[in-house]
Amino acid sequence: RAVRSGRQEAVQSDFEEAIEVVVAGYEKKNAILTDREKSIVAYHETGHALVAALQEHSAPVQKITIVPRTSGALGYTMQVDEGNRTC
Repeated sequence: RAVRSGRQEAVQSDFEEAIEVVVAGYEKKNAILTDREKSIVAYHETGHALVAALQEHSAPVQKITIVPRTSGALGYTMQVDEGNRTC
């Protein structure tokens, strides 16, 4: 992504986008959702976030999006467990 943008070095957003591509696929930039579809997807993803928040040992929600992806997902809720890391 850095090279495509004409940069010599990768930045944090390059890594974040790479993770999203692996997890959910590329953004479908030409996908058009109606306002009603966007609303339904937003409620759906909010439900995922609420369930995650109410679970006792759930990883924290890092990102919620309603941008369609090439994997077929119309949106997703990303949880990342940041505990127990060693350097």
